[in-house]
Amino acid sequence: MAWTSATDVTGSWIGEGAPDDAAVVDTWIARAERLIRRQVPDLQARIDAEAEAVTPTTELVDTVRDVVVAAVTRVFRNPEGRRSTSVGTGPFSENVTFGGDQPGGLHLTADELSLLAGVRAGQRAFSVDLMPSTSPYSPFYEPEAWL
Repeated sequence: MAWTSATDVTGSWIGEGAPDDAAVVDTWIARAERLIRRQVPDLQARIDAEAEAVTPTTELVDTVRDVVVAAVTRVFRNPEGRRSTSVGTGPFSENVTFGGDQPGGLHLTADELSLLAGVRAGQRAFSVDLMPSTSPYSPFYEPEAWL
């Protein structure tokens, strides 16, 4: 089941150079969606559960679509996989570095993976305070209460 279409990618394109071959865009969308399925195996089950809820929403599908569009757009923006390029001519030229760790490659950023994995901002694993409450270093230490 495809979550994204070629028109989602071309419709969200900003600036010049939008890809015009829908078949090529669909190929990269399929690759991105396979990558997502491998890295977030329970995603389709969560999408189905969201659709079958008492008040169904499309928030997760929309988020997946946003992530796929971003990943595919990165590929089309830097198809040669260049890490830097020269902008301008002569004495007015300047090297511009871009591309990140995988320039031009299909990848998901850590932020995108956390969106798909269902991790919310500020959500972390819990911790257990092993300090006894009778310790003077404990935040619950109240020697007056013992008198």
